[in-house]
Amino acid sequence: MIFTVVSLLFGGCAAPSAPVEPTVDSFPTLLMKGDTLAASGRRTAAEEIYREAAAVRPTDPLPHLRLAWLYLGWGRPEDGLDAVEAAEQRGASPAQTESLRMALHAALGDWETALAYGVSALQRSPADRETRRLLARAYVALGSAEEAEWAYRTLLEGDPSDSMTNEQLGVLLAIHDPAAARPYLQAAQTPLAQDVLDVLGEEKPAYRLARIGQACLTHAEPALAVLALRRAVMLRPVYADAHALLGQALEAMGQDKEALEHLKRAVDLAPRSPLAHSLLGFYYLERGDSRSARPYLETAYDLDPGNPVVSLYMAWLYADLGWYDVIGVWLDEAVRLSPDDPRIWEEVVRFCLERGLTERAVEAAQRLVEMGPGSAPAHDLLGWALFLNGDVEQAESCFREALQLDPDL
Repeated sequence: MIFTVVSLLFGGCAAPSAPVEPTVDSFPTLLMKGDTLAASGRRTAAEEIYREAAAVRPTDPLPHLRLAWLYLGWGRPEDGLDAVEAAEQRGASPAQTESLRMALHAALGDWETALAYGVSALQRSPADRETRRLLARAYVALGSAEEAEWAYRTLLEGDPSDSMTNEQLGVLLAIHDPAAARPYLQAAQTPLAQDVLDVLGEEKPAYRLARIGQACLTHAEPALAVLALRRAVMLRPVYADAHALLGQALEAMGQDKEALEHLKRAVDLAPRSPLAHSLLGFYYLERGDSRSARPYLETAYDLDPGNPVVSLYMAWLYADLGWYDVIGVWLDEAVRLSPDDPRIWEEVVRFCLERGLTERAVEAAQRLVEMGPGSAPAHDLLGWALFLNGDVEQAESCFREALQLDPDL
């Protein structure tokens, strides 16, 4: 009977109509779809559409350039460079790729290569503010403060109200000319600018520079921190905490060997500095050397038992050593010491997710969302905690909320 029905429908003259040929989107339509998806944060879907466009027109560089920009924003710079190379093989010009290559190499921390591409790109397009801005950051990362100042001043000539440029120039000037820095920091009105303003009046230069470096580290500006802290230890070579902070900043810049030298120097100079011991211990901990980390972290706790960050370090230490029965004690201690600090709660969530403590991760992430209901990362972390704990429906709801709050998450 089934065979008869199928025969009637598709095998003979009784068929109601011919099969409909599937439609294929045009090349421009595919690029437009990919752009729309990328702009809305749907990166995986955008990637598929751009690849479909590349298949429709195999010799066109545009889909590969779009993929490279997508990967840059996605935190996949290696894939981005592969996409740029594919675009160049299909005829993409240096005018299309130099700024992109600069940004991708900067994302990899390869500042010398980024600088070379940036200089060339800026020669082609002197009015390109984003290229000049990234060029200034490359100069800072390479320790060329004067060139960075020049680049930021040039940017301010085009837009004196540019907040981030005022901030960066203000911090640079604060390192060697605090009086000149003040108007730029006041114009910036950013958290980092305010923190630097707060210490400009400090009369002891080395201490002021250490505070500036610490502020830069707090606000994820390690390259600026290196400039300030190098000057601090130059002015006062026996300043242990400045050496410790410099080690932390250098580590963040990927200069591990020099970082370790300054961290060890800090401990030698100040055997009772909790900062020096905690940073050196964490240096080893991040590299999986928990046995080397242990004496420094335990000493740091003995010297500063009221520091919640040290308690978090202890949790990581004992987890690496396999002492799982005491991990919860240290996590509890961290949030007890700083119950209203979302940064501590976020680190607790991340620790629990990494260690598979999903129930505890859910509890901590819920507290994090309560503290910051408008925080996209908080909702995202709660989503992952719920997902890994088996609550897929609630996890999807959290992910949607996170994307609504920040489509670029």
